[in-house]
Amino acid sequence: MDERWDLVVAGAGPAGCSLAAMTALEGATVLLLEKEDQPGLGRDWIVDVESTAFEEAGVPPPDPEASWHQAGGQVMMSPTGGTTIDLLPPPVLPVRNGAYIRQLAGWAAESGAEVRTGCRVLGPVLQGEAVAGVRVAQPGGGEVIIRSNLVADCTGITGALRRGAPPDWDLGGEIDSRDIVQARREVRRIDPDAAAHWVERGDIPDNVRVDKTGVMAAYSVEACHLDIDAGYIDILVGGKLGGRFPTADEWFARVVRRWPFVGEKIFGDGGIIPVRRTWNSLVGDGMLLLGDSACQVIPMHGSGTASALLAAKLATSAVIHALDEKRYDRRALWEYCRAFQSGRGSILAFFFVVQRHIDRLTGDDIDALINRGMITAEDFYNGLVPLPLSYDPLTLAKKVARGVAILPLLTGFGLSGLKAERMMKHYQEFPSAYDRRELDRWISGLPRVS
Repeated sequence: MDERWDLVVAGAGPAGCSLAAMTALEGATVLLLEKEDQPGLGRDWIVDVESTAFEEAGVPPPDPEASWHQAGGQVMMSPTGGTTIDLLPPPVLPVRNGAYIRQLAGWAAESGAEVRTGCRVLGPVLQGEAVAGVRVAQPGGGEVIIRSNLVADCTGITGALRRGAPPDWDLGGEIDSRDIVQARREVRRIDPDAAAHWVERGDIPDNVRVDKTGVMAAYSVEACHLDIDAGYIDILVGGKLGGRFPTADEWFARVVRRWPFVGEKIFGDGGIIPVRRTWNSLVGDGMLLLGDSACQVIPMHGSGTASALLAAKLATSAVIHALDEKRYDRRALWEYCRAFQSGRGSILAFFFVVQRHIDRLTGDDIDALINRGMITAEDFYNGLVPLPLSYDPLTLAKKVARGVAILPLLTGFGLSGLKAERMMKHYQEFPSAYDRRELDRWISGLPRVS
């Protein structure tokens, strides 16, 4: 049967479901394709989402099933455990990703989008120099073509559609291994009496999330939130691993063995996350990128849900405009690209430079920076929001006073901060309209990041 849609969305994650719902509400014919048998399967772990993102993006907040418990407090611990910093109340909400995706997929269906599961997208259909649909694998072999005016690649880090786009669209290539994080996060049952014994010994606090940074590589974290009354422990490990470091799954298994009171998994998952800046462009002729496919992730900690929701709102406006104008090229879709890159994308680019600098550090360096007050509760908070770190003279003067003994480390952070600010400013000056020469000029002017 011949099909033609206004918009085909590949991938029913937060970005894909939200885009499908919002464009369908505007009257577009929308098909949402998901490779799993049900939206929300895979990556069913807790994600920490900025509390303001739901209203700002115009999407439903998590319902009770998708909402998770907020810890009573949160502390950051240096790699050796020698210094502990009480953190500010987090500006994020813990959300059960699988349940929230199912909620958003239901919203998309109620809004008029058709949701099809068990549909693995193989790549784009190219007609001339434009995308005109998608190729979908058939269960028994072969493939079927679904045609549309526009397609959105929301397939995650795999980028099933963007990888089939012409190279001169600047939709990215292979992600550098330095910009990939391995992570595993699971919620597990506990033996409350045995857990209470470990709390009494002072080995782990109750109802306080402890984030231990730099445990493996400099860019790594081990976080635990034990809640005896609720009967669970939430364990997260993640970082730039490999080489002499264990995988995230191996590391997670070590943590579980460390705590004899930890029992069976309630839910959770693991996977890889891109932590680079966004690609040079987020649109092609007939195509948009959103979510992990576009690398719209906060590089400091790998959370991408809020960015995905905000991108969906911006993309909806561009899609509806293109459909109204009956123009589906980059010029028609460019406002989405410009708005994201010059706004939230500029902040993500700032933190990309910072995370690359962290790669050069050791666990001892991280320990010294925390012990000397170079990394503060305010810095941690800003990384979550995200807000650029402060490099104003007064802040730097205070840190210099505390960090005279580690001036080389402080100098390195200062220089990376200046480069991060240049990167952010460059993104803020992203071309306001599509012009090949202007885009090339912008790309050639990007600050070099090693």
